[in-house]
Amino acid sequence: MKTSRATVERNRERLLQTASAQVRKRGIEGLKVADLMRECGLTHGGFGTYFDSKEDLVAQACAATLQRQSERIGRAVATGSFQAELLGLFERYLSQQNRDHPEGACLFPSLAGDMPRQPQSVRAIFTTGLKDYLAGMQALLGGDEAEAMTVMSTLVGAMVLSRAVDDVAYSDRLLEAVQERLTEVHAADGSPS
Repeated sequence: MKTSRATVERNRERLLQTASAQVRKRGIEGLKVADLMRECGLTHGGFGTYFDSKEDLVAQACAATLQRQSERIGRAVATGSFQAELLGLFERYLSQQNRDHPEGACLFPSLAGDMPRQPQSVRAIFTTGLKDYLAGMQALLGGDEAEAMTVMSTLVGAMVLSRAVDDVAYSDRLLEAVQERLTEVHAADGSPS
């Protein structure tokens, strides 16, 4: 029995969302195609219906996730409430929830360490996604590209370190300290003081 195009597209979207969550939680090497297909209720043999290879799956999953992240920051820019959006971003990004549940959090801290070992196609998608996200961050920061790069690097670095340490209290303090400092620096008008 042939599967309808609509069903194929729904399955493909579910595979992309599940793969995205898995790579953010386990890293790219932790993504196992057989496990992914089983989790989505599909057979391993049907993988080729949806993707050319694991690399293709990872590239498309990253692209879809990064597009959603860029759209989210674009909506924040569209509100015109730059300071409130920026301070809210710091609070959400540097939360214990994001630290403890990377599968639902930003892709950058989860995959930045994997990227140097990935094929050019995947790295190019990551680079484009980062540039797009930084453009939104830059808009929130009054057009200051260097400050956007600094803030983004601070957010990602803090999240990477908070996930890496084995002391939860220390991890909490790290997240709190970075959030407090970023908030202090940007509280006046949404741009660096």
